[in-house]
Amino acid sequence: MKKNFLKSICAAAIACAPFAASAACIDAFMTGLDEYEKGAATSKPSFRVNELLVLCFTPNQSGFVSVFDAPIKGDFQQLYPNVLTHPDGETYAPVKAGQQYCFGGRDSFPLYHPPEEGIGVGKVSITLTSKEEYQLDEDDYAIPGQRVSQSKMNLHLSNHQRSREKCSARDVTYIEYRITN
Repeated sequence: MKKNFLKSICAAAIACAPFAASAACIDAFMTGLDEYEKGAATSKPSFRVNELLVLCFTPNQSGFVSVFDAPIKGDFQQLYPNVLTHPDGETYAPVKAGQQYCFGGRDSFPLYHPPEEGIGVGKVSITLTSKEEYQLDEDDYAIPGQRVSQSKMNLHLSNHQRSREKCSARDVTYIEYRITN
């Protein structure tokens, strides 16, 4: 439970800024905090355990979003929305086309991968839907707003189109990463 709470705290605040359109329905990147502060806007392939990182995404259509991390060990952990960004327990959030949403900057709680999540390959999944009912139901969560089993999440993601230039009713983009010592 402590790990889940820390992960939720880590994504507590969002920095939003206008962002130019891209070739995908959901443009996203994850990089180290130091690189982000130097202007990096592309994904970094690997991170050290406990390294501070920033995750940003820009949807090219308005809709509803949820962001999950599939760490090396364990179930999918919901990064956004979470209990701190949405205290009423919402499990998805409205987003605006062309708006960049970032987590993990100095104006928010940090994002990082704690040692207990393991070393190896992980994946962030960002789902964008045109309708609220295309997001996960509250009953699909092991812990609403925090954790979803791998089997439930994989079934949910199979109903989404991998992000392309033309948005669909259910889009997903993935950011794969490696955690090292």
